Amino acid sequence: MAQKRTRKEKGEEINRRFEIIKNLMSSFVVGTAAIVAAVVFIPASPKAEIIKIESTIDLVAYQVTVTDEDNALDLSTLVVTLENQFEYYETPISLGENSGYFEQLEANTEYWLNIYGSKGFGQERLDSRMVRTRASVGGMILNVDKVQLDFETSYVVDVSINDPDQIYQSVTLYYGYAVEWEPDLPIQYSAVSVSSNREEIELFDIYTTEPFHIYLEGMTADGAELLDDIWVTPPFELYSSMYVERMNDDAVYFSIYGDMQPELEIAYQLNAYIGNILIKSVDVDIGENDYHDIVTGITGLSSGKTYRIEGIATYKNPITLRRESSVIYEEEITTLEDYNISYSVTPYDDYLEITITLRDPNHYFQVPSYEIYEIIDGQEMWLNSESSDFILNGDEKTVTFNVYIPVDTSYRLSIEVQNQTDFTIRHVIYDEIIE
Repeated sequence: MAQKRTRKEKGEEINRRFEIIKNLMSSFVVGTAAIVAAVVFIPASPKAEIIKIESTIDLVAYQVTVTDEDNALDLSTLVVTLENQFEYYETPISLGENSGYFEQLEANTEYWLNIYGSKGFGQERLDSRMVRTRASVGGMILNVDKVQLDFETSYVVDVSINDPDQIYQSVTLYYGYAVEWEPDLPIQYSAVSVSSNREEIELFDIYTTEPFHIYLEGMTADGAELLDDIWVTPPFELYSSMYVERMNDDAVYFSIYGDMQPELEIAYQLNAYIGNILIKSVDVDIGENDYHDIVTGITGLSSGKTYRIEGIATYKNPITLRRESSVIYEEEITTLEDYNISYSVTPYDDYLEITITLRDPNHYFQVPSYEIYEIIDGQEMWLNSESSDFILNGDEKTVTFNVYIPVDTSYRLSIEVQNQTDFTIRHVIYDEIIE
C-alpha cells in the first residue's frame, strides 16, 4: 500500500518538479541560442562566375573568376569540372581569374562546365554552364598563363587556329591596355603574327594593373575578321615596404611605407624571433598617412642578441576580396652590446644647456647632435640643428650644446647620438614637444 504523504512532503515534491522543468527550459534556451549564433556566423558563400566559354570539335576553353570575401573557402578544394553522364574531367584553380581548356573530348557532345569549392561541408557548386563541342573554323585563345619573373609578370597566350581551307591570309594576335593616368585615350595595341595552328606567344611588355585586352584577328579576302578575344586582369601587387630606420641596444625601429590604395584596409605587424620562438609582436597603425613613412619599432629586446625580424602586411586583395598576408620585410638583426647614456638639461632665459655623457666600450657612437623645430598652427618648422665631436675623458665621452629656443611658442627638441658611417646605429636620447 502506498504511504500517505504529508502536505510538506507534497510541497517539496512540487518544488523539485518545478526546478527540473526550469533547468530543462534553461538548457533548451541556451541550446537554441547557440544554434542561432551558429547560423548567424556561418560565412557567406564565395562568388564565382564563368566569364566566357568556347568550344571546337574536341575542346572546350573557359575563363572563370572566383572571389571569397569571408575567407570561407578551403582553397585546396577549388576546381573547374567538365562532365556529362559518361565523362568527368577536373582541374584545380585558384582564387581570382583563371583560364584554361579541356581537350580530346567527344565531338558534338553536350557537357556541363562547373566551378566547385568547399567551405567545410562538402563541395558546393558555385556556377555552371552547358556547352557543346562543335566543328568550327577560325581561332581561339585557349589560355593565358601568368609567369612571375623577378621584377615583372609575363603572360603566355596559348592560341589555336583551325583553317583547313586556308581562308585566312594571315592571323595576328593584338594586345594592349589603356594608360592609367589617361583613361580616356584609346588603347594602343601591339601586334604579333601567328604562324602555326597551335602556338604559345609570350608577352613581356604589359605594364598595367588594370585589365588588358587580347584579341585574335584573321585577314580574309573580304577584310579583317575577329576570331576571339579576352580581357585579362594582372595579379595584384602590394606596394608596401619597410626598412631599418635605427637600432640600439634594446630596440629596432623601422620606417614603413604604406600602399596608397585605401580600399586595401592594410594592417601591419612586426614580429621578432629567436630561432623559431616568437619573442615579441607589435601591431602597427599607420593611420591616414598612406605612402608617408611611419617610424615604429620593437622595444624591450635584449642587448647583443640576434633576432629574425619579420614585417607582415595583412590586406583585402581587391581581386579575390579575401584577407591575405604578405611578408614585406625579413632579416636577421643583432642589437648593440651594452652602453650607458646620461644627459642633463639646464634652462636659461632663451637657451638650454645640454650635456651628454656616454660610456661606450664598443665605440658605437661618434656623433652627438640635436635638432629643434618651432611649432606654428600645429606644423613643425625647422629652426636649427648642430652636431659635434665628443670630448674624451677616460672611459667617458662628453659634449655640451647651447640650444637657443623660441620665445612664447611651442617647439620640438630632438637629441641623439649616432655612428659616423652606419646611420642605422643611432640612439635617440630625447625627443619631446615643449609647450
